[in-house]
Amino acid sequence: MKKGSLLLFILFCAGYLFAAGSNDSGGGITNELTVAVVVNTSDVRTARASMDEWAKQNKVKINYIEENTQTYASSYVLASKTQNPRYDLIMFWDFYLDQLYQMLTPLDGSYNAEYDIAKINNDDILSAGISKYKGHLYNVPYGLDSYIFYYRKDLFEQAGIKKIPETWDELIACAQKLTKDTNGDGNIDQWGLATNGVPGQVFNTYSFFNFLLTNGGKVVDTDGRPLFNSTAGIEALQFMVDLRNKYKVMPPDVITYDNNKINEGFLSGKFAMLLHWPYIYGMTYGTAYEGKIGFAPVPHSVKGTAATPLNAWSFGIPLMSKRKDLAWDLAKYLLSTEAGAFEFSKRRDWPFRRSAYIEAEKKYTMPADFSAFSNKVFEIASTNAQKIVMARGGETSIILSDYIDRAMTGIMTPKAALDAAVRDINNLLNN
Repeated sequence: MKKGSLLLFILFCAGYLFAAGSNDSGGGITNELTVAVVVNTSDVRTARASMDEWAKQNKVKINYIEENTQTYASSYVLASKTQNPRYDLIMFWDFYLDQLYQMLTPLDGSYNAEYDIAKINNDDILSAGISKYKGHLYNVPYGLDSYIFYYRKDLFEQAGIKKIPETWDELIACAQKLTKDTNGDGNIDQWGLATNGVPGQVFNTYSFFNFLLTNGGKVVDTDGRPLFNSTAGIEALQFMVDLRNKYKVMPPDVITYDNNKINEGFLSGKFAMLLHWPYIYGMTYGTAYEGKIGFAPVPHSVKGTAATPLNAWSFGIPLMSKRKDLAWDLAKYLLSTEAGAFEFSKRRDWPFRRSAYIEAEKKYTMPADFSAFSNKVFEIASTNAQKIVMARGGETSIILSDYIDRAMTGIMTPKAALDAAVRDINNLLNN
């Protein structure tokens, strides 16, 4: 090859590589980050858009690696052992902190004085989102998850129900009035109540946790070990069983319901009342039920109080990262008022920083009812929520969910099911 041709070839290759590696046509890339995102969540949509905005402003290329809710925790653990891929930031639900904390960088100043959430708190971050685990903070909270009680206002009016149920007994009475055959074909097509029920992962476990907490019980101790086979736990699971089998106010196939089944049923009018995550409220916009949905804290037993399990879709910095300073800068942006206001404006996810709600009202057009709902979500999370982190949550939640299913189908009594779950979980943790 002639010298001139060789020079042109080299210049061509250099130009091509520069263009391929850049996501900023205005000025070039100065650095890169590898970020893992969990794609089958509502939170990822706004989080990824905010990360792209930060990357544009800071001339950083973000290499996204997509994970899913079923396998991401084990994928992260494997990556930490093999150092491949070398993540700089990972997205996770903090329920699984016990599986992940040993691979994460502490964010309380103990690892690096600059990596300290307290320095960026400004006293407006919901404390439950950044609670310590094993003595340290590891997660930057992004999306707030707490259970909410939903009801169809129009169906309450048609049934003559004037009081929103606050206790379990009132919930049963309302559900019985709302469970009916609406078209006269002999089959029930409107059910009083629904909640997640499918075994595996955390679907029916979180329905159980909700009833347990509203009965004054505890899920786990400070080390994540089970406490749910207490008297309060047995009563809570019995109540859950009775709603389906004795009072028959939940559909028989409720034991197969995951988030998608719950969403579809509620938006189609199959359920008159619902226990679910906050994002379902945003999904009602643009449907026939927009403006017809009421909300309140989850009803409690006579001896209990309104309560809810709380968890956060979060971001953490793996110890393996070679770009921790840059990753921390991105994590801070995700927890900023600006990113939180954008997250809130999309009406599916709720930030942990209170000022984000105020900023969103100024910057975006927000429906009045959505603002009222969001204030209630933040109030419930601030006053009634308990963070749930189970030891080896990916494995132990599957064990518990299987035994909950056995109780729901009558194979075991609630006491026998919970005692067996605790036995098997402790055996797992002790080995």
